[in-house]
Amino acid sequence: MIRVERLSCAIGPVRILHDIDLEAAAGSLVAVVGANGAGKTSLLRAISRLLPISGGDILFEGRSIRAVKPYRLARQGVVHVPQGRQIIPSLTVEDNLRLGADRIPSLNPENILRNLEREYARFPILRERRETPGGSLSGGEQQMLAVSRALMMEPKVLMLDEPSLGLAPRVVRAILAALRRLTSGGVSVILVEQAAFAALEIADRGYVLKNGRIVLSGPAADLLKDQALIQGYLG
Repeated sequence: MIRVERLSCAIGPVRILHDIDLEAAAGSLVAVVGANGAGKTSLLRAISRLLPISGGDILFEGRSIRAVKPYRLARQGVVHVPQGRQIIPSLTVEDNLRLGADRIPSLNPENILRNLEREYARFPILRERRETPGGSLSGGEQQMLAVSRALMMEPKVLMLDEPSLGLAPRVVRAILAALRRLTSGGVSVILVEQAAFAALEIADRGYVLKNGRIVLSGPAADLLKDQALIQGYLG
């Protein structure tokens, strides 16, 4: 579904990503883990075309997206849930959800209603809070809203930056389980996480990032067999 080939990025004279190779097949969940400052957020921003690329390429469904503008990429099916959720606090839960779908010209009112019902079934608490301003939700509810808002856009590739940040373990488990179930419908998920072992436990493939470089990669089950090695890279 999406392939990163020898991707490099620089901000001015400072190179922040070095020759990254990464692949997410259709219906797979890929975990990218690493310590703070490893380059995880920069990698997602580069794939989303929010950071300039200094080398390499990104292929989506076999076509280069290196020159595609971010909003067009989202319309094509590559959707990014950034760190910090970035919901609109003054809008209700339902208006936040509709905002995601409204960005996709191919979705008609019938599609949007169907998607709303699907997301309310995925996270029932959002149905209960549908008329509540987003800013009044708990952290876990806001993260559920951010994920569902992205899914309203019917992505083919969903990228998430630290969805577990600051959340209770019970909420993290619920969100990660929902992401795992997504892949059964063919969605590819790229999950960036500091909670490395929780992410690898639900992933098909894992990548360990350090100082802007991939230092370990392979089937997630294989990586989990040597947790001490991974922990050494996480600092």
